Amino acid sequence: LATLAQGLPADDGDEVTGAAAPGPEDTLWLLDWQIEAELQSLRFWSRFVLFVILLIPCLVGWYFSANLLAAAKAIPSLHVGLQAALAMVALLLLFLRHMIWRTLRVVWVCAVLIGSLARTSRRSRGANEKGSKAIWGMSHNVHARFLLDAVMDISGFYVKVAQTLSVATAIPEPFHRELSKLQDSMPAEPHSDVEKTLAEEFGKNWRERVRLHPGPPLGSATIAQVHRATLLMPGPDGTVKEVEGVIKVQHRQMRGNLAVDMRAASLLAALLAQVSPVLFDDMADIVREVTNFTKSELDFRNEAESQMKARETALAHGVDIVIPCVFTKFVTSRVFAMEFIDGERMNDFERSARRSEKMRVVHDLIDFFAFSFTQAGIFNCDPHPGNLLITKDSRLCVLDWGQARRLSKREMEAYSLLFCAASLEDPFLLVEAGKQIGLKYEEHAAVSMVQALRFIMRDSRPIQMSKDDIGNLEKMFSRFGQIPELANVKGDSRDVLRGPLLPLSKTVDLLHNVSTRLDVNLSLLQVFTSKGYEHVLRNNTPPGVEAPEIQKASVGFVLQPALLDAASAQASAVDGELRKLLADAHGRGGLLGAQVVILDAATGATISDFAYGHNAYLQGRPVTMSMPFNIGEISKLHMALGVLRLVESGRLRLSTRLGEVWPAARALQDITVEQILSHTTGVVQVFPKGIPEITKLGNLPWMLGHLEKSNIKPLVPPGYKQHYMHYTYGWLLAGALRGVDQDLVSCMALGRRDLAANRDAVQGVLQERDVAELTKEMNSSSIEDMAALFTNVGEFLDVLEKARLHGATEEDKADGEAFMSVHGYSHWLHPGAAQQDGFDSCLLPGVTAYSTARRLAQLLLGVERGEVLRPETLANMKRSRRVPGQREAKLFAAHFSFKENEWGLGAELVKLPSEGSAEGAKAWGH
Repeated sequence: LATLAQGLPADDGDEVTGAAAPGPEDTLWLLDWQIEAELQSLRFWSRFVLFVILLIPCLVGWYFSANLLAAAKAIPSLHVGLQAALAMVALLLLFLRHMIWRTLRVVWVCAVLIGSLARTSRRSRGANEKGSKAIWGMSHNVHARFLLDAVMDISGFYVKVAQTLSVATAIPEPFHRELSKLQDSMPAEPHSDVEKTLAEEFGKNWRERVRLHPGPPLGSATIAQVHRATLLMPGPDGTVKEVEGVIKVQHRQMRGNLAVDMRAASLLAALLAQVSPVLFDDMADIVREVTNFTKSELDFRNEAESQMKARETALAHGVDIVIPCVFTKFVTSRVFAMEFIDGERMNDFERSARRSEKMRVVHDLIDFFAFSFTQAGIFNCDPHPGNLLITKDSRLCVLDWGQARRLSKREMEAYSLLFCAASLEDPFLLVEAGKQIGLKYEEHAAVSMVQALRFIMRDSRPIQMSKDDIGNLEKMFSRFGQIPELANVKGDSRDVLRGPLLPLSKTVDLLHNVSTRLDVNLSLLQVFTSKGYEHVLRNNTPPGVEAPEIQKASVGFVLQPALLDAASAQASAVDGELRKLLADAHGRGGLLGAQVVILDAATGATISDFAYGHNAYLQGRPVTMSMPFNIGEISKLHMALGVLRLVESGRLRLSTRLGEVWPAARALQDITVEQILSHTTGVVQVFPKGIPEITKLGNLPWMLGHLEKSNIKPLVPPGYKQHYMHYTYGWLLAGALRGVDQDLVSCMALGRRDLAANRDAVQGVLQERDVAELTKEMNSSSIEDMAALFTNVGEFLDVLEKARLHGATEEDKADGEAFMSVHGYSHWLHPGAAQQDGFDSCLLPGVTAYSTARRLAQLLLGVERGEVLRPETLANMKRSRRVPGQREAKLFAAHFSFKENEWGLGAELVKLPSEGSAEGAKAWGH
């Protein structure tokens, strides 16, 4: 069959004689025949085994019951009691027979599929790649049809599950093809049942109000079926107006079946959680949320109210989406009438439409749902293809508002903030968004939640790439599970699937799958963020300041107008080129705001001096030349210069050991001042253990005391290798300075008033109120972004796994311990960490300080001219301390920019391009 399907000649090379070679139609017929043959075999054996399994306990129960009754005849009272007990058991089983039988069928279908897939796995092991692919392809075709038959037979709640599964990009194509038939092609009830329901809802004279059109229904789904109908609507003057519409009639057995299925699903979820807490610990929460949605969907009056609200809001805001008009006089709990929309189903549109049409429709779809979450106050939680139509005039129509959810103004603000948090990868902003809707998230868990949210809102992409994403995610979680300390990562990330965020994740996942199925590449996160960003920016802009305009860019967002604040400078090609480069980067969304200053080293003349853009994504004030920036890591340079001045004055020596000036830090006593300045201390941990909360990072006396008591120590011998230090650089130097009675802030100031150590000092030292804070780019979750995420996580896990191998070197173990020191605290490395409450007056030496580009340029020029350090000290500072032959440093993702760097004494050394510079010449700075 595989040979026929691929049109290949027979293996022995002989020509086929006596008959023409099979054509494509013959091949397809043969394949379909083989699939049906295997399907019939699977059906027979599954039913036969189920019959035997049910027969055995029945016979055993009958046998023991008969023997017990026979034995109890000798004791009349016992005989009567036993008969009563058996009768009670029989009555209980009779009462629960429907629930037991439906639950048993579901469990048995799952068992058959698992067993059959295991058999396929065994069969494919001995085959080559081509043969294995053919075996699994046949298996998927058989199992997809088996599952479709089972779901249609059982119906009820499980159809909802299968409908959602049908658009999932992770499933094999045969399952998508077969399960898609459930979107609106469920078996319909006979006309007589429909008429009976209409009579019960509208009375025996219902035909005076509704005329059903002959023929089959327009569609039949989980809960109801839809018929064309003429509706007779009485007017205010007593006349009757005929209106063409559709009428949705609930299946008669649906309420009972759904109630049973939802109870059974809750029971199954509880049992699965006991069997495997790791895999199914959150299943009960998900079932509970889906159950609540489904219960509300059973009352069509709720659907009518939601659909009218959504239509009214869309019309009021000029949204070009079709939502059918509801005829309220024909709405009851089981019947629902609305206008007829003549359109094309999404599955048909997928096959016939041009790519440009698909792009427009998907953009309209996602744009509408982004509007629903952030402005409309109501959204449809069930946007699967069966609930979407393309009208004759090529507009998108959204049907079936049974699973709709209302949002308050506060909830819309929270969702807007949530989308901004995902775009900025900001866990602190996500925690704030959670507070607005009554949710409390731990900050360390919010890191995983942000990445999970970015994953489900990732850019749509070709189906195979989307499947690869799912595969990479499962591999990543599997590797996390093998390291006990990381076992909670998966649970933290799944918080986006629980509670109030479940409707969002369910809706966005369906939207992503629909756009992927249509082969449309679109940024979901960017579209959703754009709708809420404007609202957030307007709320955060100070009174009296006009909020900037938001524009989408290729990699994020642009705030306009981006005003240029410039000083007079000598005319130069460099200045013009820089302005053009920054304007281009800003236009692409790769730059929020900047200050640029270039001074001539020989004369001190200004070559370039300008400011451009805005100070913050969520405030949007224009950057000026005098606005202080949080210069972050650059402030390590100020510390280094201050310490070198103390060396020149004799207060410290480069060879001074911490044990001489800070004896309480016993584990650090052999480290020298020179090793701290050159990043060769061997203290490669990012954080010491035991820091209870983030605000302690900025409490310098507490941190120095904690370092004295903690077990932080060099993981490799001091001087062994150069490895960039983040927080520990400033803490160790601060400890040394305290030992020689030197004030940290005064040391960093260098006798100048050009640096503020924290936010509170900005106004007093720099005479400014507004500042520009560090931030990540506000960008979408692109294909490249996902690839970088999997790569970074993979490298993180590689380091941890290598450190646990038998025979791992001391350096491997040190790298593993350094990486593990970040686990649970990675959000402390986020730029937003220093902007949290309580940090305005904190000291974060070498991590946070405020200055301007002009002040920094003047400082560097002063150092180069010998105004800050002696020439010999400057030359020593610029001498590389990189250890010859050292292995490449392993750095956490937040510090990748320092991975290959070379350091002198607190100065970063960068090799210059050979053109126009001396051989081996290096620039210095930070």
